[in-house]
Amino acid sequence: MRTLDEFICDTNSLLTFPHYEKPFISIIIVLHNKADYTYRCLQSILDYADVPFELIIVDNASTDSTPVLLQKVKNIHLIKNEKNVGFLNACNTAVEYSNAHWILFLNNDAEIKPYLLSSLLKSGEKNTDCGAVGAKLIFPDGKLQEAGCIIWNDGSCLGYGRGDHPNKPEYSFEREVDYCSGACLLVKRELFQLVGKFDERFLPAYYEDVDLCMKIREQGYKVMFQPSAVVIHHEYGSSSQNMASQLMAINRIKFLNKWKNKLSSFYPASAKNVLFAKERRGSKRKRILFVEDRIPAIELGAGYPRSFRILECLAKLNFSVTLFPLIFPEKREPYTNILQQEGIEVVSGDIRLNFQSFYFERSRYYDVIWISRPHNMKAIIGIIKGINPQQKVVYDAEAIYSNRTILMNEVHGNYLSDEQKISMVKEEISLMNHADIVVAVSESEKKTIQEYCSKNVQILSHTVEADPTPNSFHQRLDILFVGTFLFDPTPNSDAILYFVQNIYPTILDQTGAKLWIVGTNQLPSIQNLSSNNIIVTGTTNKIRDYYNECRIFIAPVRYAAGIPLKMLECFSFGLPAIVSPLIASQLGIADQELIGRDSVDFANKVIHCYNNEAIWNYAREKGLKFIEKECSWDGFQDRIRQMKL
Repeated sequence: MRTLDEFICDTNSLLTFPHYEKPFISIIIVLHNKADYTYRCLQSILDYADVPFELIIVDNASTDSTPVLLQKVKNIHLIKNEKNVGFLNACNTAVEYSNAHWILFLNNDAEIKPYLLSSLLKSGEKNTDCGAVGAKLIFPDGKLQEAGCIIWNDGSCLGYGRGDHPNKPEYSFEREVDYCSGACLLVKRELFQLVGKFDERFLPAYYEDVDLCMKIREQGYKVMFQPSAVVIHHEYGSSSQNMASQLMAINRIKFLNKWKNKLSSFYPASAKNVLFAKERRGSKRKRILFVEDRIPAIELGAGYPRSFRILECLAKLNFSVTLFPLIFPEKREPYTNILQQEGIEVVSGDIRLNFQSFYFERSRYYDVIWISRPHNMKAIIGIIKGINPQQKVVYDAEAIYSNRTILMNEVHGNYLSDEQKISMVKEEISLMNHADIVVAVSESEKKTIQEYCSKNVQILSHTVEADPTPNSFHQRLDILFVGTFLFDPTPNSDAILYFVQNIYPTILDQTGAKLWIVGTNQLPSIQNLSSNNIIVTGTTNKIRDYYNECRIFIAPVRYAAGIPLKMLECFSFGLPAIVSPLIASQLGIADQELIGRDSVDFANKVIHCYNNEAIWNYAREKGLKFIEKECSWDGFQDRIRQMKL
């Protein structure tokens, strides 16, 4: 970017802003000298503003090159004051010229980054009770200035994370805060006017933004911090640090006197209270630490789609949630960002995280720890109880893994004695005795757990919305298998290899139907199945298209545990399926036309359904009704509510 002098000296140079008939945001900038900062601020708006906006500039009698600069700025609303009336009064005046639903107060020493406007606006619009949204402020040297702010009970304030790395997980999720700095603050215009604008007792500036956020909450609205909205802020660029410090000291007393009764419920100013005060919370809002193998990526299957939906649900139910990926800490997008925008703190890193250190620092912070999978429970339950014996723990038995191991052994001819089977199940379930609540995915697994565990066992299956694909029976061809293939052996790899070798040749001979194998695939043994009649696709973001084009879904699974999500997905899309007896028992399917008892019977059932429109339509409707009854989002939320976490 050219310097200010270069821009001013070029007679042909202009800063021409777009004109919108219906702006979404009115950007208000107050100036008093500091033309170089103003030039960079205006240029950043031209470069990165990504929603319809209008620009209202108030010049408080600048005496430097600011007036010359403003002569070269077009399509703005310019208010010129004959004297410096201060930031506060200038903003109050400028708001009266706004034509937008939202106003953005932006310091002239701030440079916006890409997607700032759209990120702020999205945060404000999605939360109907949101009155203001603030951005992440970063110093020019790359250090964090603030990720939302804390108000202490003595009226002093703290920019959360000041001086730290701005991209740490604790600064990267949307959350409700005490206040956000007026250096970049989006506010509902009508609400700003309703609460009396900035309070003139704080003239000429400082603490008017803190006071505004208090008034916004008094009206029943929230103040949100949006981490995706980023500005580079030259702190004290628009005023001297000495003057700012003096004004802050004076106005803190005014603020304290005004809000003394309210502030009595705020935390005392102390480093030990920062963790608790960083997120404004209601008295009934509970904090949950959710421990999983990884940030749950839906395409990986293996229970991760269910974990993802549980996290979403906890956030919707107004829990304060932290996700800790115990084994694979790497960020996975878009899932990390989606969860952060739902208000979930997602811990992540380039190397394996130290749970003991993390929990030691937060041992009195979480009301509940939710642990998924037995190996995670085994790894950390001793750490948790050793540090905080009273910690409430929920163990999520996403599946009884020992049952799957037993079946896998039997499939491969390694038959175990009854004593060995019972011992394996008991060992896994013994971990559950350390939990206060155990979550099972099905009634049958709940019964198994209750045979060996006296804990409170709740059922939480999956949630899938019905989304029937439109193609009719005659518009479809071929057979579909969906699964993830990350390592071997797994139920998916065993199932499809068994199907291709023992069942598919008969089906191909009788129907000519091709086989589509769809899903994340890292196994050469599966990739090598590709042929003229077998299409191995790998990962896809258009899974619905395959469900719409194919006529039959197959689930020849011989060993597994829990509830097969791919079957629920199949039902939700309205695609009939032929399943193994194991899958039928897991889902409670009793229709014999849809169950392949052995390889010959499985082939015959596929052929019959593939060629019989009446059977096909019957199976489609049964699947859709199952989803509506058993897998609704409302029902999923209700079951979590009933756990009384």
